[in-house]
Amino acid sequence: MLNPYQTQEAIIVAVKKQTSETRSFDFRLKNGQPLDYNPGQFYVFSLPGWGESVFVPAEKIGQKNVYDIAIHKVGRVTEEFHRLKKGDSFGIRGPYGNGFDLAKFKGKNILLVAGGLGLIPLRSLINYYVNHKQLESDKRKIQLFYGARSYEDLIFKSEFPAWKKHLSLEITLGKPHPDTAKGWRSHAGLITTLFKKVEALKDGVAILCGPPIMFKFVVPQVQRLGFKDEDIYLSLERRMHCAGLGTCQHCAIGPLYVCQDGPVFTQAQLNGLPQYPV
Repeated sequence: MLNPYQTQEAIIVAVKKQTSETRSFDFRLKNGQPLDYNPGQFYVFSLPGWGESVFVPAEKIGQKNVYDIAIHKVGRVTEEFHRLKKGDSFGIRGPYGNGFDLAKFKGKNILLVAGGLGLIPLRSLINYYVNHKQLESDKRKIQLFYGARSYEDLIFKSEFPAWKKHLSLEITLGKPHPDTAKGWRSHAGLITTLFKKVEALKDGVAILCGPPIMFKFVVPQVQRLGFKDEDIYLSLERRMHCAGLGTCQHCAIGPLYVCQDGPVFTQAQLNGLPQYPV
């Protein structure tokens, strides 16, 4: 019988500072095999003697069987992760939950809306499409609206120029910043500002990820663009607290468990449920 708690060993191949409290860790499995998952699914990462945390990995663009996770330092386990360096190892098990429905997205335009660390799960999808050459071949358009408190809080800034080759990128900051030297511009204000200043994609699917309060204001914006509730997808992995097996029940939304039924849901699935969106 398969042990759901069995881990594999992963080796860190690079560490990069993203913000003052967020670092990304490039890794590969010790056995050299690829991870078998859909973008948006999550894994449980563990440090013996310290504990476990849930993260969404992303493929590294152009690097075979190399992935990364972005970890924001918020507690005991994540603080210990931040002490790791190249050559160190950790445990990984999964994947868990349901990721993005790639079959339903095939050939469709995609509007991505990310708030703060909500970019992490959406980047999993972006990098997958780039690596598997499913952007140009499908003749689809992808647009990313990304909001953060300040320039210093933006994650994966170094990847923006490469992304611009494949998608339209619009950024809004709570604190304005003049940096346009790397081929992208930023607007001042909350992420809803972008819906007023930029012409958003209207045909296809909309995928949102960010703090719960963001959904309250952004979902109505994408609905006004004409997206149907069954074409609006939300990644709610921020609600998860346990090891991905529905044991703590903290992620319950009505009869649904984010760790088992999600973390990706359509707006149609969530309509009328208690404890949603906050």
